[in-house]
This record gives sequence, C-alpha cells and structure tokens, in this order.
Amino acid sequence: MSEQELNSADFVFEISWESCNKVGGIYTVLSTKAAAAEKQNGVHIFMGPDVWKETADNPYFIEDNSLFPVWKEKANAEGLLFRTGRWNIP
Repeated sequence: MSEQELNSADFVFEISWESCNKVGGIYTVLSTKAAAAEKQNGVHIFMGPDVWKETADNPYFIEDNSLFPVWKEKANAEGLLFRTGRWNIP
C-alpha cells in the first residue's frame, strides 16, 4: 500500500448537532469542508439529530432513500432510525 492510500479514507463521518440542521455560522464552515474533504477523501457523511422533523420538513435536506440501503436496513433492524439524503446546497 502506498503512503497516500494509508492516509486516505473511503468514508469520513462527521457527527455534530450543527451538521444536519444548518445551525448558525458553522454551516458555512461545514459545507466548505465537505466539498474539500470529498475531493480528498471520497464520501463525507454528516450525522446529527433531525431537529426539523418535529415542526416541519428541513428545507436544506433532500431525502434520498437510495443512499446506503443495506446499511440503513441493518441499522433499522437494530432500532436505529435515521434518514439519508443530501444537503440542498450548490
């Protein structure tokens, strides 16, 4: 394995309150970081609580059930309920 292969990841997971809810100025940082990380590492996955689901649909989130279907099915079988999708950003 090359040094570059050892220092890169197929997936990068970022877990935070802000990552899924466009909360405050951190959204700009995260969206910029996601674009750069995707170019460098591949898939950048943000995880966090869906605070919008309580009151309305999140206008910044486009649900896509075709993303990670096997992973999602296995997690659901374990009682982990979540939605998959993409940010509605350029």
